Amino acid sequence: MKHGLSGLLLLVACVLAPVAAAAQPSPGPRLFYTLLEGSEFVDDCLVCGRPTIQQPMRGTFELVLLQNTPPFSRYAVQNINFIASPGSFLERKITGDGIYERFEEFGIIQRMTLAVQVTDQFTNKFAFFTNNPAVISKPFPLIDLDLRQTNGTLLQTFSMELLAAPIREIWFSTTRGFTSTNRNSPTNQISAGDLLSNRGRVVRRNLELVGRLGVMPVTPDLGLDAVNLTRRGEILFSIPVKVFSERLGWIQHGDLLSDRGIIVRRNQQLLAAFHPTFAGDAGLDGVQLMPNGEILFSIQSNVVVSSTLSHGDILSDTGRVFRTQQQLLANLHPTVTNRDFGLDAFQVLPSGEIWFSVEEDFSDTQLGAIHAGDLLSSLGYRVFNNQDLLAAFAPSAPQEDYGLDALYVVTDTQYPKLPPRIVERNRSGQAMHLEWDGEGAVFQVESAPTPLGPWLPCSPIIPDLSAEPDCDSGPSMFYRVRQW
Repeated sequence: MKHGLSGLLLLVACVLAPVAAAAQPSPGPRLFYTLLEGSEFVDDCLVCGRPTIQQPMRGTFELVLLQNTPPFSRYAVQNINFIASPGSFLERKITGDGIYERFEEFGIIQRMTLAVQVTDQFTNKFAFFTNNPAVISKPFPLIDLDLRQTNGTLLQTFSMELLAAPIREIWFSTTRGFTSTNRNSPTNQISAGDLLSNRGRVVRRNLELVGRLGVMPVTPDLGLDAVNLTRRGEILFSIPVKVFSERLGWIQHGDLLSDRGIIVRRNQQLLAAFHPTFAGDAGLDGVQLMPNGEILFSIQSNVVVSSTLSHGDILSDTGRVFRTQQQLLANLHPTVTNRDFGLDAFQVLPSGEIWFSVEEDFSDTQLGAIHAGDLLSSLGYRVFNNQDLLAAFAPSAPQEDYGLDALYVVTDTQYPKLPPRIVERNRSGQAMHLEWDGEGAVFQVESAPTPLGPWLPCSPIIPDLSAEPDCDSGPSMFYRVRQW
């Protein structure tokens, strides 16, 4: 696995002196991890009769490579920030750091040791955790292990189950709009065509995505059915309706569009290598542009060629079926095995694992009810349910499933790219404006008081080539642009 940390370029912005540029080496390999569904915190009493307290746990940490001498590797676990039962009476915060080690030869053995502070409204305890080394089945960079407190007592001993992936953000759209209860009107109205982040941000309003297509009259929302990001922050997408553009003509549901205002591929061009028996529009429900230029996609309607192309398959514009739905569901356990549940969104991660959503609900013998808005893994687990994906928006009807129509995952395991280049910088009072050019799909500005750090984000992750960083400014401040 290549740890594709972003390229970066530094500059120092001085309040009392001109802005000057400087160079700085890249930091060591660092992976930002997010806890997935299945992570939980457990509070147990070994000698009393009280029920065991099991709490769902969410949060993040960073993994920093310290040693890589195959078959042994060693990482620092830093900036642990977990919350058990967030927002509840029993909410607990877990912070600290530790060490993670892997031995990969005939089998894979992993060990993690953590030193953390466990804080709730009643106590503040220092706890040590470790796991019993065991051969594991899930491939790195996924981390799946059970940790037990080593300094617990008979009256209270903690344990944690961690399932984590190197994910910074998940960008997606919903099938239905909703009202956010933690925003003021009118920004609290979220449409089915908006591109959202699971961190609680609207990345792009639908009007920003479709504004350059020339559709007249201007429509507040055309929907969003597929999305992928490519070099220099270009957003590729499809819409679920057929509309007329005065500049481009008819735009089909199955056409691959760009927020730059062009049709990247007609649906018929995407399917041409399969030699379909009809020239209609099969729709476009999911899309991904691969590093070699190949376009992977899914369709809304089945297409007959020499055999049937299913709306649950991942297809390639080269004329091959990249994955059938049966292959995607091979590690899941649907109670109904002869049905195609469709494919609404997908992304192939650099590790080869595929995250996806389906069009129809189904029941799984191990995971229970699977809804169309849930994010699933080809390895057989549920990444997040729809409620977890939307939790940061606090929907007015939090238990509803709003669907999952588009998907893009920001991960540190992207393949390395050439560093971005600052092309303009200027200051107006305390405000700094930066513009850059880079091969990344998304970017983030970081700042530090010295070239040695500590570096802190001062912009969200954005698909833009400019920003006005929102960070503290002192006599001097260094900035760098990260890209993924």
